[in-house]
Amino acid sequence: MASKLAMEHMTPVVLLTDGFIANGSQPWKIPSMKDYPAIKPPVITALDKDEAAFMPYKRDKERLARRWAFPGTPGLEHRIGGLEKDFLKGSVSHNPQNHQRMVEVRAEKVAKVADFIPRQEVIGEAEGDLLVVGWGGTRGHLVSAVEEMQQVGKKVSLCHINYINPLPHGLDDIFKKFKNIVVCELNEGQMAGYLRMSFQEHRFEQFNKVQGLPFTKEELVDRFNELLK
Repeated sequence: MASKLAMEHMTPVVLLTDGFIANGSQPWKIPSMKDYPAIKPPVITALDKDEAAFMPYKRDKERLARRWAFPGTPGLEHRIGGLEKDFLKGSVSHNPQNHQRMVEVRAEKVAKVADFIPRQEVIGEAEGDLLVVGWGGTRGHLVSAVEEMQQVGKKVSLCHINYINPLPHGLDDIFKKFKNIVVCELNEGQMAGYLRMSFQEHRFEQFNKVQGLPFTKEELVDRFNELLK
């Protein structure tokens, strides 16, 4: 998915992971490439019929991604490199207004990625007393703890976030349906701070651990029971 988003939306993608994935173990069937969604980058091999010249920074309306012409393609020659380019022509630009326009359109392009990633879902009931929020390698332990509490009748659900910027659609609707929200992280609370900034109308409790060790199911259950009280 990181490769698909990077190539189809023509934007850098950072894949975050953690050391526990290297040390944990679980049976995992080796997937077949034919079962993955196709990656279709916006490659162009010739000018559109209505174009007199190639505009390398012309963007499509759906993704705001520009077209990808391989260097040296006849009729599609253009400048490449790290210097900022003109908003449309692709020539090197030092214009302040062009710089602001490019910064704004890049941010809008990243925001549009939310329309192409899965809508956020919860594990458990859609509403309840406590919503557990996690991301990354904490998923397994959070699932185990939440499922144990669900088995004894506690109204606890899990919202595990796989996409950070942009956040997936549907989060606000999920947060509204729970009396309490706790963000569990193996750090000092970066995701909790990010969610407070993005959803200021909600209150986020924190459970943090920075010991070079994963959460245990027992400590998670104890913390969740404290919050329910």
